[in-house]
Amino acid sequence: MKTKKKYVILGSVLVIGAIVLGSTLAWFTWSTSNEQNTNVVVTVGGATISYEDGEDITNNNLIPTSTKEQGISKDITISSTSTVYLDLNMTVVTLDDGLKDASFKYGLYDDTDSPVVEGNFASDNANDVINLLDDVTITNTPTTYTLYIWIDGNMSNPNTMYNQNFEFRLNANATDEMQIQTITGVELTEQIASEVNEGTPNFGSTATTNEGVYAAQDDYGTSYYYRGAVDNNYVYFAGYYWRIVRVNGDGTIRLIYDGTSAHANGESSSDRQIGESAFNGSYNDNAYVGYMYGSTGASSYSATHANTNSSTIKTTVDNWYKTNIVDAGYSDKVADVIYCNDRQIDTTYHTALGYGTNVTGYMARYRLDTNKSPVLTCTNKNDRFTVSDTSRGNGALTYPVGLITADEMSMGGAVYGRNNSSYYLYTGQFYWAMSPCNFNSGYAYEFFVNSSGVISYSGVISGYGVRPVLSLESDISVTGSGTQSDPWVVQ
Repeated sequence: MKTKKKYVILGSVLVIGAIVLGSTLAWFTWSTSNEQNTNVVVTVGGATISYEDGEDITNNNLIPTSTKEQGISKDITISSTSTVYLDLNMTVVTLDDGLKDASFKYGLYDDTDSPVVEGNFASDNANDVINLLDDVTITNTPTTYTLYIWIDGNMSNPNTMYNQNFEFRLNANATDEMQIQTITGVELTEQIASEVNEGTPNFGSTATTNEGVYAAQDDYGTSYYYRGAVDNNYVYFAGYYWRIVRVNGDGTIRLIYDGTSAHANGESSSDRQIGESAFNGSYNDNAYVGYMYGSTGASSYSATHANTNSSTIKTTVDNWYKTNIVDAGYSDKVADVIYCNDRQIDTTYHTALGYGTNVTGYMARYRLDTNKSPVLTCTNKNDRFTVSDTSRGNGALTYPVGLITADEMSMGGAVYGRNNSSYYLYTGQFYWAMSPCNFNSGYAYEFFVNSSGVISYSGVISGYGVRPVLSLESDISVTGSGTQSDPWVVQ
C-alpha cells in the first residue's frame, strides 16, 4: 500500500446549471460554502434536478485517497412530471498545469455504483467540456447519479499537484424531444477509423483496460478492431444488443451477439448467448473440426474438409438467424462477408495430414499458443464461408452469419491460457469460437473461451455457449453514441 501524500488542493467550485425545456430558460448559481451538506433543487417546466450532500472543495480536503468515496462527491437526483431527455456536462473553468495528471480523476456513477463515465484531467484545459450524460430519458421515477472528483492515491501523485486550483461548472439541459443524430454506417466506420492506435499490441498480454481501436489486414483490406475493456462499441439491432468486434476491410461492421439487455464489461450472464450447443455431434475424425465438413474416414484432406454437411453449431446458428433476422424482416441490413473456419494445417505439428484419425494441428493453434500472432486473414478459400460471394469466399453458407474466430478473441484482449474478466468479449460463460485447434488422441478439438475469459480448446461434443456473429451493411443509418446507456441503434 502506498503512503498517501498529504497534498492539499486549494480551490473553489462554482456550479452553474441551465435546464432548458421548450422556450423556458432558468439559470441558477451555486457557490460552495462551509456547510457540509448542500442541497440545491431546480425545477423548470416540470423537470427537477437536485444536487445533494457531499463535501465542499473549499475545505481543503482533497488529498490523495485510496477510494473515490474519500474525495469530493455530489449526488444528482433527477425526475420529471413528464418524459424529458437530459444532457449533463462538466465544463472546466480553471485547471492549473500541476493538476494535469492521470491520478486526478472524475467519474459519474449510477445508483448501483456502476460507472456511466470515467476519466481523468491529464489532457484537459480551461473551457473543455466533459460529457457526463447524453439524451438520457427522465421520467417521474427519480434517478440518482453521483459525481466523484478525487486524487487517486494508489497511483503516483507528483509534487506539482500541491497548492493548485481547479474550478468547474455543471451544465444541465433538458428537452421534451430527444436530440437524435443519424449517421450512416460509412460515417460510423470513419469515426472508428479516426480513433485507431498506431502499431500492434502485445498479444502475449491480456488487455484489461480500454485499449481502443487498432488496424490489421483482413481479406478485404484494412480492418479496425476493438481491444480490451472498450465501452463505446454497443449496438442495438433486431431487438438485441451486440458489440462491434471490428469494421471489416470492405466497410461493413462485424457484430457479436450480446443479449436482450446491454451488459457491462466484466458482467457474467448467460443472457449474452442464444443458448448452448455442441460444435459437432461426433468427434472421432478430422472432419469434425469443420463448421461444415465432408467425408469421415476419407483418405485425403480435400474429401475430409469438403463443405458438404453442416456442423451441429451451424444448424443452431442458422435456425436462430432465420427466426430472429430473416423472419423478423432485418436481413436486408446484413452483409454477405467472410466467416473463417481456418483449417489450414500446421506443418510443424505431427503428421500434418488432416484426414481420418491422423494427429493434426491447425494454424490457429500455432498462432495463439506458439507465437502469439493472431490474424484476420483466412488463407484457404475453402475455409472462407460466405453465401453468394464466390469470388473471395466459398459460397457454402445458407445465411450470412457465423461465429467469432479465436484470432478475433485474441485481438479483442484474450490470451491462450490466461484469465481476463475485463475485456468486452468476456461473458463469464463458456462459448465457442469458429477456429479448429487440432485432432489428437482420437478427438477433434475446437477453440472456445471459458468462464474466466481464457482462450482454450475442447472436444467438439462439449455443450458450450453460442454467440452468433454477423456484419451490418455499410449503408445503414444509426443513432446514438455507442455506449451501454446510449448504444448505436440501427434504423
